[in-house]
Amino acid sequence: MQEKINKQKSFPESLFWVSLLLGLVFLIVDTVLTVIISTDHSFLHMLIGVDTRAFCERLIVLCFFVMFASHVQYTAKKQREEEVRLQQALDSLRKAFGTTIQVMVSVIEMRDPYTAGHQKKSADFARAIATEMGLDQDKIEGIRMAGIIHDIGKLSIPAAILSKPNKLTEIEFSLIKEHAQSGYEMLKDVESPWPLAEIVYQHHERMNGSGYPRNLKGDEILMESRILAVADVVESMASHRPYRPTLGIEAALEEITKNKDILYDAAVVDACLRLFREKGFQLT
Repeated sequence: MQEKINKQKSFPESLFWVSLLLGLVFLIVDTVLTVIISTDHSFLHMLIGVDTRAFCERLIVLCFFVMFASHVQYTAKKQREEEVRLQQALDSLRKAFGTTIQVMVSVIEMRDPYTAGHQKKSADFARAIATEMGLDQDKIEGIRMAGIIHDIGKLSIPAAILSKPNKLTEIEFSLIKEHAQSGYEMLKDVESPWPLAEIVYQHHERMNGSGYPRNLKGDEILMESRILAVADVVESMASHRPYRPTLGIEAALEEITKNKDILYDAAVVDACLRLFREKGFQLT
């Protein structure tokens, strides 16, 4: 059935090339009669006794342009149809991926409701920062998706450590730091329109190279990860933790201001401050 459809679709294109070939054959024959053989009459004149050479030449040129325009229109139509199919496939992929993300979030919520809540708030905040920075809608959506699961690697960390009510030991903190790598390993083979695994991998990197796990710096860090880093820090400091009460939004904003262009991207920090200082943004 599909082969039949393809043959039907290719018919106008075949007609174009056949018609063009016939036109060229006519011009060659006519040229042979009038130039090489040096006759005074056109090919059609010799056949039907009417001197229609000029008329036929104009008609041939007109037909050629009509066929060419038809071919261009047909090609453009096929391209539009292909774009529609690609968009439908992309929409289907995004829908399927959204379902996958929701399943992951549900698993996290069952194991650690606090982590799940933090991820959602950070994702919404990162999306607001990206919007304030004027990023395109597709990239904004990718940042939101990455934000929802940026701590998914914590599934590999014992719950007792995640919910420990006092200061972590050095060994425990080193385990916590493994969550960026673990998150990358969990996501690297997941089909996605966005580089989610890499965004998650980099969200604890810092502009001066002091972050983890790979000590990336500056432009080595994806912009999506730089945005998520600021959103993650601000939301974490402004929220309650098992081992401390909330530090407050002012302390969080002071942290990113003090370390602007040192730990955190300057443009991201500026966008974050505008949201709170000028546009009344609030973490929810």
